[in-house]
Amino acid sequence: MALSVGAPTRMHTVSTPTPHRPPRVSRRRLGIAAIVVSATAMGLAGLFGRHATPPGAVLGEALTFGRMLVGAVGMLALLLLSGRLSGLRRVRLSPSVILGGVFLGLSLATYLSATVLTDLSRAVVLHYLGPVIATVLARTVLGETVTRRDALSIGLAFAGMLLAAGLVDADRVAPSDGQVPGTALGVASGVFYGAALLCYRYRTDVPADVRSFWTFTFGAVATAAMVSVTRPDLSSMTPANWMWSAGFFVVCGLLALGLLVVAGSYLRAAELSAVSYLEVVVAMLVGAAAFGESISPLAGVGAGLIVGAMLLPWLRCRSTTP
Repeated sequence: MALSVGAPTRMHTVSTPTPHRPPRVSRRRLGIAAIVVSATAMGLAGLFGRHATPPGAVLGEALTFGRMLVGAVGMLALLLLSGRLSGLRRVRLSPSVILGGVFLGLSLATYLSATVLTDLSRAVVLHYLGPVIATVLARTVLGETVTRRDALSIGLAFAGMLLAAGLVDADRVAPSDGQVPGTALGVASGVFYGAALLCYRYRTDVPADVRSFWTFTFGAVATAAMVSVTRPDLSSMTPANWMWSAGFFVVCGLLALGLLVVAGSYLRAAELSAVSYLEVVVAMLVGAAAFGESISPLAGVGAGLIVGAMLLPWLRCRSTTP
């Protein structure tokens, strides 16, 4: 969905102080490109999070607070360097802007803790209940159109997600008692993520860079509150843990979440949902390559279904090109 309504600006139109908005098809292509890069970077969260966490520790809240804080500072610097700092004063804050950041912060904190307690594939699948929730709510609450192509794309992605996580594999070993908290945190992260994505569909008049700043800021506030309650012990953090944490803050924070907000401004919830499932494939491959987590034949089929679902928005975008 575009940031605003109205016909695309023609090339011969005299320029005005209003920022130029690219044509609708270009906006959709930009949104798809943004969510592809964002989902890839998000898929690396488990890799960074596990290496940043000392053995036996659960630091999801603390690491997510740092992730959000670095993102807020980074976006503030970008606004300052681009001369758009005044945009923060012109944008009126509303509940959807505030709650979008709060829900995203809570979602990522619970998700990161889940990746430490259970398999990466299981954690990311539960986290990605969020886009399904967001799509259903966007249809019922906002009246967004869900076309047959949208439904097929989401259906393929969801089926592939279940296969990739091994949730329908009869030969998969049952989770141990130690994975139960991780599963619960994964479900919580999915619910919070769906709420955050729905919030992004409101106030599409807010520029993406300004909204990213407020998303990071209120996400930092929410996770800071979690840190104050859980009081995680950081005394066992080694220099290597801190280095991985720094990479996590930049790659999975400023880059991944900043582009997620951009994609949420340009794409409808159904389009965003289908392409965002790329994170499941990335997390599955990272789990196998870095941590020796097995990939069954059914999981391979699931990954193929997810990739196929991702291609549908591209085909739709191409078909609408003049």
